[in-house]
Amino acid sequence: MPKYNYLLLALIIILIPLYPKFPLFGVTGTFVSIRLEDIVIAAILGIYGINLIIARFRPLAKPIPRAIILYWCVGLVAVFSGIFLTKTATVNMGLLHLFRRVEYMSLFLVAFDWLQDRAQLSFLIKTLIVVSFLVAIYGLGQQFLHFPVISTTNSEYSKGLAMGLGPGARVNSTFGGSYDLAAFCVFPLLLLIALIPVSAKRWFLITIGGLVYWAMLLSASRVTFVSFFLSASLLLVLIRKKVWIVPLVIVSIIGVLVSPQLKGRYLEFITNHLRISLVSSVSAQTATAESKAVDTVPEALQPPAVPEDRSFNIRLRVEWPKAVRSFVKNPLLGTGFSSVGLAVDNEYLRILAETGLLGFLAFVLIFIRFFKTSLPTVLHYTPSVESAFITAATCAVFSLLVSSIFIDYFTASKIALVAWTLIGLTEKAKILKT
Repeated sequence: MPKYNYLLLALIIILIPLYPKFPLFGVTGTFVSIRLEDIVIAAILGIYGINLIIARFRPLAKPIPRAIILYWCVGLVAVFSGIFLTKTATVNMGLLHLFRRVEYMSLFLVAFDWLQDRAQLSFLIKTLIVVSFLVAIYGLGQQFLHFPVISTTNSEYSKGLAMGLGPGARVNSTFGGSYDLAAFCVFPLLLLIALIPVSAKRWFLITIGGLVYWAMLLSASRVTFVSFFLSASLLLVLIRKKVWIVPLVIVSIIGVLVSPQLKGRYLEFITNHLRISLVSSVSAQTATAESKAVDTVPEALQPPAVPEDRSFNIRLRVEWPKAVRSFVKNPLLGTGFSSVGLAVDNEYLRILAETGLLGFLAFVLIFIRFFKTSLPTVLHYTPSVESAFITAATCAVFSLLVSSIFIDYFTASKIALVAWTLIGLTEKAKILKT
């Protein structure tokens, strides 16, 4: 059985991105639902746990697994600190969110332990490419063929309602939200770019890459688009294809221009925050008249006094200050998982708020060790499938860390599950390459 464990890894790569977020049953007192993927992952972790016992826990002795376990331990202490010390977390919610982190990050351990050779890695790479193609096709189907949308952007949608894509709405494909789709697309896009120089099927890879890129544009995620451009540029430098940066710039500019939602969101940000637009002035008399006209309109329905970027302002005025206050309340351990709500839109502030400096340092340690082991491959790149995968995945992790400044990607279930699986595969690929 152990030599076929990689097929369970393939199941994870297939199921997590492709199966929409249909809830099976809810967790009492929360908006969280148990889904099919949770049951499958629980079964896989059960098998892994048995293997771990047989191996006398030796796989956990590696540097990154130790850092992950350290983060879990700090998180557990932070939860009980939040429950009994700061009284900012409850037992059921605090432990539930802790178990979610354990579920997500455990897939690193599974992938790292179960990947056995280069042939298996090649199979899993092909699986990821096929999955990304299907994700892109379904996303384009939502835009042009009215394929159903399953969203989790609010408590009502998270009940598993199948809806159509409304006018001006952003595509989310099989994910719970457009941001998740955008983050996922970065992984296969970077991998396809890295594989093109070492593959005989270049036009096949370019075609799939074009579809995935199109789906990412339709998601209209400003932050992820920028992080993709930065990570793709870094990737091209590392694989010795600097000249490809010129077409990358051209394709990026064209992408923004032909995507109405993405273009509109960038213009909105520039207009409202960089003050490039012309702002017309009104007289005091006109302003008084306008204020009287809207007095009868409820405040929540009145337009803002000045144009605003709503998503950015929510972060700046509500979510981020709330996280900072939680961190200040207990800088060492934070206020416990779940104490800052469902969204902070900054993974680092969330970690500081929920687990304090100790949790933040433990989390950072994971990636310091990851990038340290990536250096020999990315700095001395030699064309091969293994090197392409390692370099692309390293740049994808960099992209995810950049995007996490504005989005809670390591807390979003589908992205977190896929990310930790790929990080585990990458770490084992480094060993297989040597």
